[in-house]
Amino acid sequence: MHQKQISFFIKKSGIFWFFAIPLLIIIVVVSIGVLFATGWYTIDYQIAKEFAKGLTNEFAKYWVRFYDQLGNTKLIVVVIIYLAILIETWFLLKINQKKMKFEKYYSITTTYYLFGLSAWIIGNIVNLTLIPSTDEGFGPGIDFILFDNYHYKLTSAILVFFYQTILLSLGLYYIRYCLVKKQRLLIEQHWLKAVKALSFLIVSYFVIVIMKGATHRIYYYNAIFGDLIQEHPLFLDHYLQSSFHYGYNLGNGYLNNIPPEWQYPWWKPAFSLFNNPNMPTFKTPWEYAFPGGHINATYCSGSIMLLFLKNKDNNKINWKIKLCFVLWLSHILSMNFTLIVERFHWISYTAFTFIFSTLIIIIIHFSVNKIFAKHLIL
Repeated sequence: MHQKQISFFIKKSGIFWFFAIPLLIIIVVVSIGVLFATGWYTIDYQIAKEFAKGLTNEFAKYWVRFYDQLGNTKLIVVVIIYLAILIETWFLLKINQKKMKFEKYYSITTTYYLFGLSAWIIGNIVNLTLIPSTDEGFGPGIDFILFDNYHYKLTSAILVFFYQTILLSLGLYYIRYCLVKKQRLLIEQHWLKAVKALSFLIVSYFVIVIMKGATHRIYYYNAIFGDLIQEHPLFLDHYLQSSFHYGYNLGNGYLNNIPPEWQYPWWKPAFSLFNNPNMPTFKTPWEYAFPGGHINATYCSGSIMLLFLKNKDNNKINWKIKLCFVLWLSHILSMNFTLIVERFHWISYTAFTFIFSTLIIIIIHFSVNKIFAKHLIL
């Protein structure tokens, strides 16, 4: 039987454009404009300089640390939720096929829920207890991003922990008692959404890690590190004795701003940076600036909204889903500006990531649909 083409996200009705216009115009089109403008490095640099002034505000310090912590852990929540869907789907399919051992051992799914939630809670508690004693170059308990006491980071990490624990708990409850118990999990093909989301995560981060390592882009924070350390001389001695290299080395311990000749616009190949031993060094490609992993993670977390969409009722999107989308859109824009304010991304890099992530979403959506075409219920 001929298979119909499934539309991306929802059918192309008025509801479709409610989601498509913000994503394609506000994000993608504006991002293309930003990339064009920041092709001149001086513009990118000046934007970074102006945004960085926000860190003089007390609220902004909590804001940037909250979003930084959020971006570091949100993918764990997403993965736990989508793996729960795949595990439940596997067991339900086998039970429907009258394979009794799966019905007998169905309690394994409950074990997964308990293990996932417990591991999440324990891991976060351990992380919270380590923050006051962590040395990132300026001494135990000193936030190297803010050049200040750890309480901004700790407070934000605690808030993120409670916020994401609530979301994770609600997500697992929704799967077990709304999707599974009401027999919606298989009928609405949530397994397909899980496959798409996890495929997006794997493919996008595989490319991102390669690009981070290959482009070797530094942060605005590194570019002006000489100025930052001069403003905070109390941390100088400890930094010199540490193994951290945040600034440019002119023979005095990586204490300087990066010279103009070693600063590049986003589009220019930076292979020569690999041959300069005086540049700031990082432990892994994850710590380089281009593209933005936090922005990509926020795209992935936004896919959770798909779990509330029913395949046959896509033209009847209720106000709750619309509200979730508006909140997510505000959230990803806030994440974007936070990364620039904290000096750990350039606006050109976040703009590129918006375009990159959108393209990967489209590619993954149609690729997965084609692979599983014979199993799709329209």
